[in-house]
Amino acid sequence: MFYLIEFFKSLGESLIRGFSFFLFSCLLAFSLTHRPWIAEVVEKISPEKIVNPYFVAVIDENVDANKLKNLIARLPGVLDINDKTSEESRGKLNQLVSQLGADYQVSSDLMNFKSVRISLNPSLSQESLDFVREQVVKFGGKDHMTATDVKYPEITSVMKSHPFYRFLGKAGDWGVIGVVAIFWVISFWLCYDLFRSRSYLIEKFQRKKMVASKTIAVGLSVVVVAFSAMGLLNGTLKFFDTIILLMVFSVFWTFSMQDWRWKPTL
Repeated sequence: MFYLIEFFKSLGESLIRGFSFFLFSCLLAFSLTHRPWIAEVVEKISPEKIVNPYFVAVIDENVDANKLKNLIARLPGVLDINDKTSEESRGKLNQLVSQLGADYQVSSDLMNFKSVRISLNPSLSQESLDFVREQVVKFGGKDHMTATDVKYPEITSVMKSHPFYRFLGKAGDWGVIGVVAIFWVISFWLCYDLFRSRSYLIEKFQRKKMVASKTIAVGLSVVVVAFSAMGLLNGTLKFFDTIILLMVFSVFWTFSMQDWRWKPTL
């Protein structure tokens, strides 16, 4: 208990450095003891999962549009059905015909069509998205309906070109953990002098040895145990990830202990 109290007292010597070290220690412990959850979050914030995929179905006059929309609305994963593009599409087609000249004629049956934009839930897998599209075509009938492939809004390609999403796409959950680990190492070195300063006084007047190393070890052990227990309860704790967490903490703790042996005290 003595070293645990000293751990928090040392952090309190500098609120900014102490809070940063404790925060990144907790974040690193959380990310490694809850790595499956981190992986799910990374997947959810990918461009394909943020924007709503869609496809456009074109139907002729033989299909009851209202009945079709009611059937489509019952399919799982369908978020929105929009038929406002029909008039726009017909207007563009009329404009194209007029540009071709008066000699070019278009059948009235061809002009009497409706286009329906169907937005889908981004959480669906690609197989599920294709299945919904196939069901819509089946409802309308292949002879009276056609549909585009499932597409994503143009913003998706713009987002995917951003360095942040490119990094997540390549590194995934380990990329997030790596960034947190780098910040933890920086905060460790910035905060280590706080532990040395208090340890110097305690070792000089209370005749204790390696107080800084013991204080850091006890504080980090509490963090590891606490988040490992949380990960165990949540079902996200994995043995390999726990070993990595212990290795990161212990390597730097061991190095600091060796450094304390030869470096003159403050």
